[in-house]
Amino acid sequence: MTDRIRPGERNAVAVRVEKNATPGSVKEKNQQSDIGNGGALGADNPTYHASIGWDWMSTIRGRDTGIWAGVTLSESGGVKIESPLVTTTLPLPDTSRAAVTIEATLRNLDATPASGKLRGHFGETPFETAVTLEASAVKTVKVSVELTKPKLWWPNGYGDPYLYPVEMRFEGSDAVSFQAGVREFTYSEEGGALKIWINGRRFIARGGNWGFAESMLRYRARDFEAALRYHRDLHFTMIRDWVGQIGDDAFYEACDRNGIVVWQDFWLANPWDGPDPDDNAMFLANARDTMLRIRNHPSLGLYCGRNEGNPPKPLDDGLRALQAELHGGLHYISNSAHGVVSGEGPYRVLPRMDYFANAPVKMHSEMGSPDFPGMDSLRAMMPPAGRWPENSMWPLHDFDLHFVSDVFHEAVDRGYGGAGTLADWVSLAQFVDYDAYRGMFEGQSKNRMGLLIWMSHSAWPSLLWQTYDYYFDPAAGYFGAKKACEPLHIQWNALTDMVEVVNYSAGEVRGLAAHVEILNLDGTRRWEKTATLDSAEDTTASPIRMEYPEGLSATHFVRLSLARGGEVVSTNFYLRGVREGDYRAIRGLPMVKLEATTHVERKGTRWVLTTELRNVSKAPALMVRVKAVRETSGDRILPAIYSDNYIALMPGERRTVRTEVENADTRGERPRMVVEGFNVGR
Repeated sequence: MTDRIRPGERNAVAVRVEKNATPGSVKEKNQQSDIGNGGALGADNPTYHASIGWDWMSTIRGRDTGIWAGVTLSESGGVKIESPLVTTTLPLPDTSRAAVTIEATLRNLDATPASGKLRGHFGETPFETAVTLEASAVKTVKVSVELTKPKLWWPNGYGDPYLYPVEMRFEGSDAVSFQAGVREFTYSEEGGALKIWINGRRFIARGGNWGFAESMLRYRARDFEAALRYHRDLHFTMIRDWVGQIGDDAFYEACDRNGIVVWQDFWLANPWDGPDPDDNAMFLANARDTMLRIRNHPSLGLYCGRNEGNPPKPLDDGLRALQAELHGGLHYISNSAHGVVSGEGPYRVLPRMDYFANAPVKMHSEMGSPDFPGMDSLRAMMPPAGRWPENSMWPLHDFDLHFVSDVFHEAVDRGYGGAGTLADWVSLAQFVDYDAYRGMFEGQSKNRMGLLIWMSHSAWPSLLWQTYDYYFDPAAGYFGAKKACEPLHIQWNALTDMVEVVNYSAGEVRGLAAHVEILNLDGTRRWEKTATLDSAEDTTASPIRMEYPEGLSATHFVRLSLARGGEVVSTNFYLRGVREGDYRAIRGLPMVKLEATTHVERKGTRWVLTTELRNVSKAPALMVRVKAVRETSGDRILPAIYSDNYIALMPGERRTVRTEVENADTRGERPRMVVEGFNVGR
């Protein structure tokens, strides 16, 4: 724009926005019919294809057309620095040294030759090289540095995601600065299954799919950081940018900071959810621009051409060639659900055994279950008349897929005796959600090939496919997933009746003690056993076989703990029915009283709340939830990070829950804690 700028005068930029050529039709969700995903808008890809409506979001009337990111003008001088890239190589398995290559495209904007030095630093290590550019020339320049004892970028649960500050400057002209990570991904498709390593250690993906960050594209850096902080707390290691619907730099930056690896899709939904793009050249031009913009993020770990299908050959060949040209250190796969990975569900609540019986044998890109939000969020998303009994407001918020909702109703009715009120429904749904989200991740531990759930993040107020809801409130499914995804985890395999210890990323751990006990509905112990073991990374061990004594109550409890040197490192708690899947006996539990004291402390920009809980009644307390609220208004504080939640307390048992909230989210009020639960009296 240089020739059009008028120095010393007021300048303005006008941008013309045109509607989509094939916007398709509005999809109304209701009780009479399920909407189909996608539609004609796919012909315009790359665009916000999902804005036409999907199972996880209603139609966006304007198709999110317009400017969705910041627009700036910058002054660069005669030589502009474009598309920087840092690549690192480690002499694996040795990680004590790293070879770092810093490259960038230099563009001479003048009609005369330019000479100078490209200078900069990687962390505290300086670099420079002399450059000569012909008039209006473009040149890729590379500089190498050697690091001793580098600080590596690790995914969540493997180590710290360390980021080095990098600066590049062409003397007398342009300068850029960014953050980069020292890390090396390696890949194998041996045996027809994709495996990934990070810095020489096996990387096991556990995480979820994102559609949009927010339905109207209103997320900014603070929102992305809150969402990624939740993913880190969940022990998740990967997010799939499904069909490439997230393009915000702030998303990738938050993934970098939080150690969440990105599976990057391009803009192709499955073939039956929309036509192929009309313009292959435009598609590939956008792919080039996007790859150049995001490739420098250390969190970027995989490119994928199409959701649940192969791209048209010109696009598949073009994308594969672009990856090799622009980002050779990464890997490209054509199809998200077939070939070297698997996917396509299931998308419903399953019996607990089924998660283990059908454990994925390849990295699995999609498996889902509803996750019903709590009462506070239901009040925020629906008017009173729309909440109960179930009516057309529920399908509007995505609870309309009969193969999903019917099975979920059956799980609530058959497993827990059904609900007569909305409060009952929400309370019982939390049991189903916790078990399903824990089950999805625990079942995949057999082969440890990796699992991404459908979905981990909601783009608008929804009753499906989420771990925390649109308002950033984590319900029971969140804590079931968090439990199952621990780097070192103890679990009950309902298929084999073995107590298992799963080590995803905890390294070599020796001197562990696994303990199991079976408790009757009144909390009395009926059977227990302890075994010692060592655990290696990327293994699943089975130290104890369960035994079930006579005289168990119709519903009873399985409680597990894993300790090292007297310190408990993992716990777990299950309902079990003498009749598989029948937990109706808990409806007979009396209301119990809990003692709760909370210590509130201000630490920098955060409040830390430490809540001591004690069950002073003679009956178990189930699904005990602590909730941070503002002291005066009583409004919930969101987001909030809880060390655990939706827990069980046997008679006389004590537990401590630690909660963190940002001071900015308290809106000037001091936080306090509210305690709720399935059978907890107020």
